[in-house]
Amino acid sequence: MKLKVLLSVLLTLVSLSSFAQDQKDYLLKGTAVEEYIVQPTAIDEIWKEGTHIAAGLGITGGAYIVEGVSRDFGGGLAGKTDVGYYLNDKWALEASSYIKFARVNDYRVWGTILSVGFRYRLPEGWFDEQVPYFRAFTGANINVVYLDGRKIPEFDEVYNRIQFEGPMVGIALGGMRLSKTKKVLFWEVAATGEWMVRESGIQMDKDVPVVVARASLDGRSQLYSVYVTLGGFIF
Repeated sequence: MKLKVLLSVLLTLVSLSSFAQDQKDYLLKGTAVEEYIVQPTAIDEIWKEGTHIAAGLGITGGAYIVEGVSRDFGGGLAGKTDVGYYLNDKWALEASSYIKFARVNDYRVWGTILSVGFRYRLPEGWFDEQVPYFRAFTGANINVVYLDGRKIPEFDEVYNRIQFEGPMVGIALGGMRLSKTKKVLFWEVAATGEWMVRESGIQMDKDVPVVVARASLDGRSQLYSVYVTLGGFIF
């Protein structure tokens, strides 16, 4: 009789112990264990490894300087594209372009910048952006000034347009965030320095532009510009 009572007590204790362990496991599953599960964040949805293309529109302004003396200022509209390969959660390699349509002293200017560089993700919280970033890039610039038959003091001939070419460098600061429809949007402020080392005089042969003169400027002319653009990721 005593043996049966003892066995019953032991079985009851084992059952209670098993029930208590099950309850403990259930509570841990709902609280502490879940703390170690990495949940996807907005950063993960924006800064993804692989290839991405972004495009934007904005405004630009700049100063054209010769021999260290400010000569002309101008401004206009600008568009940009970035083709980036995102290596990891911090770094990306990029090929970029800026195209601007500006007006300087009643002259129309069509400028193009082609560059390569890198993008680095900054710590969260800057400018209240989900993903702030810094860019640095370098490449080449082409600026075409439409003279429309007017003569300017810098040139002996009257050309239809003048084309300037040379190297450039630039830096940019921006931020990316998700829209309500889960599209990646961005804003960016960029500053560039462009050196004019070659110039070409162009005349029109009917509808065909023909280079009729070339000269070297030895980098004595520079163009310093600021671009402010807004846009989004195409994919």
